[in-house]
Amino acid sequence: MGLLNLFARENNNSKSPLQRKQASEKILKQLGIPYIDHLPYIESEEEAKIRTAQDITKRVLILAYLLYILEVPQQKDNITNYFKEYDIWDHVSPDERRLLELDNWDEQDKTNVSWRAESLWVLLWSIRLVDKLTLKDDFVNAQAIIEKLPEFLSDPSEFIRQVRIRATVDILDFSDLIYRAHWAVRNAYLEGKPAPADLSSSTVMERHYAINWITFQADEWDEVTTDT
Repeated sequence: MGLLNLFARENNNSKSPLQRKQASEKILKQLGIPYIDHLPYIESEEEAKIRTAQDITKRVLILAYLLYILEVPQQKDNITNYFKEYDIWDHVSPDERRLLELDNWDEQDKTNVSWRAESLWVLLWSIRLVDKLTLKDDFVNAQAIIEKLPEFLSDPSEFIRQVRIRATVDILDFSDLIYRAHWAVRNAYLEGKPAPADLSSSTVMERHYAINWITFQADEWDEVTTDT
């Protein structure tokens, strides 16, 4: 059974923040991932603010097309025009606009964009286009993402309109677990040890980043933090 296979199906059982924390710690213990008891709770279901499925879908398209530009840079102007034509441009972050205005990306830009595939996978899961999430998957590849999206540069309006957000309980369950797993990865790094359970520190960070954006831990994509 893969890590986090419990996120394969919808969970309709409401939890208090304490119950959610305890459930996450039970999973971490089963997987041999350390945790600390005093790491704070995340927000309750009553307090949580979740982005709309439509806003998440526009962010999916932005990240996916940036990944495409990484492979086919000559399409950058066409993709920029696509964003403007279909009411996506206003959702492109300042950092992303900078990339779209550059003639060439440096190696750090390319690395940053490539790792966003891991964030993108969480976004796709949150709008029910990915069935399950795991902490210990192979890296997400571009083809797996493309298969979830409309045809290249086609009108995305119907696609955006039809998507549906997952239940808040599911989103918060994942948020709590990735938060605690990220603490374990960071703590191992500070102690000069490998990440526990062969986790990828970059994958964990990107997935934590995505879920924090979905749950409004920051208003803007570029401003998201992944504090633990």
